[in-house]
Amino acid sequence: MEQDFSPPPLSVYVHIPFCLSKCGYCSFFSVPYSKSAVVNYVHHLVSEKNLYRTYLKQALGTLYFGGGTPSLLSPQQINSICEGLLFAKNAEITLEINPLQISESYLEGLKTTKVNRLSLGLQSMDDTELKWLERRHQAREIKSKIKLLQEFGYSNFSLDLMYGLPGSTIASVKANLLAYLELAPSHVSSYLLTLEEDCSYRAKLPTLPDDDHAADQYEMIVNTLCSNGYHHYEISNFALPGYEAAHNLAYWQSHDYLALGASASGFLDKIRYTNPPNLTEYYDYVTSGKCFPNGMDCDAKRLREDYLMMGLRLTEGIDEEDFYNRFGLRIESLYADKLERLLKQGLLKRSRGKLAISETALFISSGVIGELIL
Repeated sequence: MEQDFSPPPLSVYVHIPFCLSKCGYCSFFSVPYSKSAVVNYVHHLVSEKNLYRTYLKQALGTLYFGGGTPSLLSPQQINSICEGLLFAKNAEITLEINPLQISESYLEGLKTTKVNRLSLGLQSMDDTELKWLERRHQAREIKSKIKLLQEFGYSNFSLDLMYGLPGSTIASVKANLLAYLELAPSHVSSYLLTLEEDCSYRAKLPTLPDDDHAADQYEMIVNTLCSNGYHHYEISNFALPGYEAAHNLAYWQSHDYLALGASASGFLDKIRYTNPPNLTEYYDYVTSGKCFPNGMDCDAKRLREDYLMMGLRLTEGIDEEDFYNRFGLRIESLYADKLERLLKQGLLKRSRGKLAISETALFISSGVIGELIL
C-alpha cells in the first residue's frame, strides 16, 4: 500500500511551438512564426490555463517556457500567461531564449516579467558546427550577449551544448567546452546528437561518431566540467552549486507537473497526458473545455517504473526509503535477481540508502534502466 507523503509545489511547463526556421536536426513539434498566429495561440493558452484553475490555486515552485522559441513571445504575452498564477518564494521561472534575440530592448521588456532564469540554445561555439546545425548566431557574438544578460541581472543562465556532431573529435569538443567555460554559465546541458525519424537531416544520413567515440566525448565533458567546479547532478546536466534546474528536477523526482500548449506532456494526479501536436486539434481540445487529453491513469506498476526510469537519471540516484514510502514495497521485492546482477556487474551501485547508476555506466544509462525494469 502506498504511503502518505507531502508533495512539493506544483511545476508548470508551457510549450511555445513557433520558430523563425526549423533546424534540420530538430524533431520537436514546431510551426512557422507569425505575430497573428502567436496572438491566437496565447489566447488559447490562457483558456487552457483556466481549465486547470483548481490545480493552480496552490503556489508554483517552477514555471518553464520551452519550445520552439519561447523568446518570440512579447513581455506582455509572457505576463498574460503568468497572470493569476501564484508563485512560491524563490520560484524558478525559466525562458528558453534564442541567442539572436538577446538585445538591450528585449531584456528591458523581459525585466517586467517574472522570468528569473534563461536557457540559451547555444549548441556550439564553433561556427562550422553552428552552420551545420542551421543556427543563425555566430560564436563571436556570444560573449557580448552574455555580458548583456549579466548587466540586466540574469546571472542564472544555462547553455546547451551538443556533442557527437559529424566530424567532431575529443579535441574539438574540448575546445568547444573551454569556450563555454569562458562564458561562466551557472548551468550546462549537454546533448548527444540523435537524428529521429521525423527530422529532415535523417534523410541525409550524415556520418556521426560511433558509440565508442561518442562515449569518449561524453567522458571528457564530464571530467572537464567537474574539474571546473560544476556538479554533475543528472546524466546530461551540470550546475554550479545551488544552480541545479529545479524544474527538471521535478520531472526526475516524479513530482506533479502541469503541461500547457500543443504537444506538451504532463503528469498530474497520477494521470499522464499529452496535448495534440497539431494547432487545430489543440485549439479544438481547449475549446471543448476538457482536461487531460488522451489521459492515462497510471497503475501502481507504471508509477513505480516511471519513478525508477526518471530517478536513476540523477547521479545521486534514488532514495530507497522514499521509494518504500511512496509505494509500500522494497525494490528488492520487485527486482531481486536483476538488481543483484546489475550490482555485481558494476552497472549499479548502492551507498547510504541510495541506488544509482555507476559513473562508468552513465553513458549507457538507458540500457541499464531497461535491464532493471523491463
